[in-house]
Amino acid sequence: MKSLKVPVVFTFLLLFAVCISGQSARFPGELKNYEFFGNGRLKDLQLTVSSEDDVKKVFGANCEKQCDYDADWLIRFEYYEEIHIKVSRRENGEKLRYLLDSKYLGKLRSIEIRPKKDVSFAGISFPNDFEKLITTSTTDTRSGKSKMTVNDAFQHSSGLTYEIYSRTNYDDIKNKEAKLYNEGDLVLIRYSVPKELEKDLFVLQN
Repeated sequence: MKSLKVPVVFTFLLLFAVCISGQSARFPGELKNYEFFGNGRLKDLQLTVSSEDDVKKVFGANCEKQCDYDADWLIRFEYYEEIHIKVSRRENGEKLRYLLDSKYLGKLRSIEIRPKKDVSFAGISFPNDFEKLITTSTTDTRSGKSKMTVNDAFQHSSGLTYEIYSRTNYDDIKNKEAKLYNEGDLVLIRYSVPKELEKDLFVLQN
């Protein structure tokens, strides 16, 4: 008997369908001991489904965009807003403008988990289904001082991302209160809607 192969695209579509139905769904590829989504305080929150009020029910009335997950982790939330617009072009150059479907307005777009203490990922090898990208982040102040850091981002096609600190290219700010990272330290874990599936949340405008 031949084994049945399920296309990767269909697998992610199925995962997304489960997510938007409000049922518990997890991100494939989560590293052992760092499984937050679908567990603990996040078990009842779903991307594209849960609202700010749902977040407050779990984390308290003062938690809208950021608060403590627990004693060791911070958590940040991003929601879909009216300003989310996507633009593409046809082969003939015609511009296509897409607006977020109103039913997703105010719903969770992504969740970030950030460690309060040093968490080293220096000895961790990511599976082959993660794509490694280099990301840069620049912070500027009104005084003209700035800071640029470089991270290694390991992205899974399901929308799961781990960002690992690589280096600081320059730092004129030298904020003593800012968290200092060592090479290989975990900066954040992000759970987001995959870009290939997110486009289905937008409606073409005539």
